[in-house]
Amino acid sequence: MKKEKVTLTISQFPEELRIYTEKATLYDSSSHSGATVLYLDTGYYLKIDQKGKLAREAQCAKWFDKQGIGVPVLTYISQDKDYLLTKEASGLSGLEVLDQPEVLCQTMATALRQLHNLQPVHFPTNSLLKNYIQLAEENYQKGLSYEKALLPQFQIRSREEAYHLIQKLGHLLTEEVFIHGDACLPNFIFTDASHFSCFIDVGLSGFSDRHIDLYWAIWSLNYNLGNPKYGDLFLDYYGRENINSEKL
Repeated sequence: MKKEKVTLTISQFPEELRIYTEKATLYDSSSHSGATVLYLDTGYYLKIDQKGKLAREAQCAKWFDKQGIGVPVLTYISQDKDYLLTKEASGLSGLEVLDQPEVLCQTMATALRQLHNLQPVHFPTNSLLKNYIQLAEENYQKGLSYEKALLPQFQIRSREEAYHLIQKLGHLLTEEVFIHGDACLPNFIFTDASHFSCFIDVGLSGFSDRHIDLYWAIWSLNYNLGNPKYGDLFLDYYGRENINSEKL
């Protein structure tokens, strides 16, 4: 994950956070989500977004931590903006164990299957699937696309093909299981390639269709390893009896 050193004044943070930021060197670790993510070299991550945008993610993160598959939440503050402070995950991201791809595929598939088997009670609700399809529709109408997210191995080579596939088969998706929502390699933390530790960036988690997680896991393996065979191996380990190829 990229980290670029930044200089911010302590007055830019709510008073409750200054004890964490005043003696830390800060690095920008933001991705394409729109939120600002700061890494504090004292062992914390601070996510900053528009007011109200991180409320659900804070609840989700606390649930994952309580289950032993997340990171501790230090505080969530909603003032002029939302601030979510979590401890840095202990271990290696999926991007750091790419030298053992077969083992990685098995460990990753097992962790995801176990997550999908959970049945949380009182988990923060959200119309994940409805919002997912609606966002795809809105982005298409606006001419927005993330070309790197396409998977040619699934005959998806353009935004038009992706859109028409959603139009044709989107009705097959159901809120069948509990998913991570962004099951890419950086969001899996491992003790080593053989041992899963926890999930991070869980703001899109909730009840939805397992194939959303499976798609992003396969995409991430393909993007980072450059060989579609690892996506197939991942599906073998996950259990093809649980997979509907039309949904993928």
